[in-house]
Amino acid sequence: MRNLNSKLVMDFISEQGYDSIEKTYVAYTPLEKYVCIAVAESYDNETEENSAQLAVEAVLTAFEKKPSLKRLREYIRYANEQILLHSTRSQLKVSITVLVSDYTRMRYAYCGNTRLFILYENIFTHISKTQTKFQQMLEEEGEDRPEPEEIHNLTEYLGREKHVRPFVSKRMELTEGSTILFATSNLWGRLSEIEILDAYEYTKTGREFLEILQELLLSLQEEHDQRMGSFTAAFLYIEKTFKEDVQKKKKKKRMIWIAIIIPVVIFLLISIVIICIRALDRRKIREIEKLDQRGVRYMDYANYNKALTEYEQAVKQAEALSLNNWQYIEEKRELSETVTDREAILTLYQEAEAAFLAGEYEQALKLYEQIQKEAVYQGFDSLSADAEAKTEEITARLQIMQYISLGDMYDSTEDYDEALFQYHRALNELSKMMDLQLQGDVQAKIFAIRQKQKENIQAEEAAKQEAAQQKEEEEAAEKAAAADKAVIKINTYIANANIALEEGRTRRARELYKQALSRYNKFTGSGEDADKLFKDITALGQAITEAEVKAVEEAQEERLTQAAKYVLQAKEAARGGDTAKAKGLYEDALAVYQELNIWDERMEAVYAAMDELTQGAGAVQAPDAGQSQTSAAQNAAQESDAGQQGTDQKSGNAQDTQAKG
Repeated sequence: MRNLNSKLVMDFISEQGYDSIEKTYVAYTPLEKYVCIAVAESYDNETEENSAQLAVEAVLTAFEKKPSLKRLREYIRYANEQILLHSTRSQLKVSITVLVSDYTRMRYAYCGNTRLFILYENIFTHISKTQTKFQQMLEEEGEDRPEPEEIHNLTEYLGREKHVRPFVSKRMELTEGSTILFATSNLWGRLSEIEILDAYEYTKTGREFLEILQELLLSLQEEHDQRMGSFTAAFLYIEKTFKEDVQKKKKKKRMIWIAIIIPVVIFLLISIVIICIRALDRRKIREIEKLDQRGVRYMDYANYNKALTEYEQAVKQAEALSLNNWQYIEEKRELSETVTDREAILTLYQEAEAAFLAGEYEQALKLYEQIQKEAVYQGFDSLSADAEAKTEEITARLQIMQYISLGDMYDSTEDYDEALFQYHRALNELSKMMDLQLQGDVQAKIFAIRQKQKENIQAEEAAKQEAAQQKEEEEAAEKAAAADKAVIKINTYIANANIALEEGRTRRARELYKQALSRYNKFTGSGEDADKLFKDITALGQAITEAEVKAVEEAQEERLTQAAKYVLQAKEAARGGDTAKAKGLYEDALAVYQELNIWDERMEAVYAAMDELTQGAGAVQAPDAGQSQTSAAQNAAQESDAGQQGTDQKSGNAQDTQAKG
């Protein structure tokens, strides 16, 4: 019934870009009572399977099994499990946004940097955030926009770890006539919110809106010569929502109250039993918490063997906790998972220590890296630091042996410079480890190579001189070509700026002017080209400045006109006896004058009208009181109109003077 008595229009557009395979995916599933939409984007190196499609299909599968507005977190967790399960060849990384609606209300959830925009009458009524370093810096720095590269620096995503932490919104009412836009990072990261609104304003259908967004992205790619990967834009138009029966809702509330009162009676009968069970569980939980605290203390002092003993006991007691008595279920489950995870990481540390002592460095390195990640997640700084130190030591030893092997290989091929480079890298690392025997062997290899180099000095010097001469010739040719290319690029910026200026896009013209000026400051070509470019750039800058001044003057004139309208509206309100409205309109007019720094007779006239309006409202109305109030308002409006006409006349004289100049 909900689906049949509502109408939600869905459309989308996707582009593969320069990616080897499609990296984005969108799909939706409409049911009788609910509808689910999911948009995902992958960031892994997988070239055979679209992990974004895998995540979206997993969400829709979980939704079809249990459709609800309360299970968005479960849907995303199930998708995360599927991503981790398929991370066999490489780690899969996916960002996702999920929306579920019952055709009257909606909720959405996201994990990563895909976003959701809600538009109504060409304004954004809601914009979702992201789980990125970009969002954190944006909230910390305020209005300063962070670097665009931070958009892809995710703080949370599917495939990161076992426990995913998505954001889930509150319930929101669906508004008829509103539009929901789903966008991946390559779309909202490259297009500003103003550009999205402009694209939405001049379209009649959702398909046109999506096509304009696609054209904007492709034009930005061509203009800035940037390679763009996959992107997806999905469009959901709320044409009609399901209207719930008010009487049915009231009846449902009454039934809920009845259902609440009956269990209260039952609850009073079993409360004593529950209290006893809670006390018993509480005592067991406190014992496990004490073992956990002692284990943490031992780990802080790097006594990992003693800490493992404490956690083994804690795990045994946690296994005895009952998860079927409905008491402290979440706390018991969380505590059990905590001590189990900590016992596992300590056991893993013992295995890594055994592998390191046995000389199995590669196996030990893998174990220490895993320990370091888990220790950071669980907040064990000392264990993380120890694992990091062991990792660095093992890595250094393996790297030194690799440097020596590379040096021997280059020595055998008579590439003495590269061999010396590798041997010196090995010596630099050995100086940190104080392995004197291995240092002596490497120094002997270096001495032997230098003896060989002395025999070839004259031949190498002749070759260097010839190569230097050839390099100078090539650099001269490259410099000339670069100068020609720079002239073409600067002229292109100037031409585009002039076109933008003719179309009234002053801000865009200013940006192109700055880019042309920046390239001109770095120009190293001939003086003739530099003089011509200087003249063109100077003329462009003057034209942009004149256009900006004209825009400021027009905006000021428009504000003065608005102030005059406020005064006239206040006069009409005063005539009708609406003193509060008249006072508010006078205050709006004063705000405009203060904003424009105008302190002449127009301000005084408004103040006089407000004083007269206040006096008239506080005193007993005489027969001529309304006439006095109306006269004061009329004088204020006339004086404001006179000031506006004077300003218009001054502006016209200024424009005539400029035209004559």
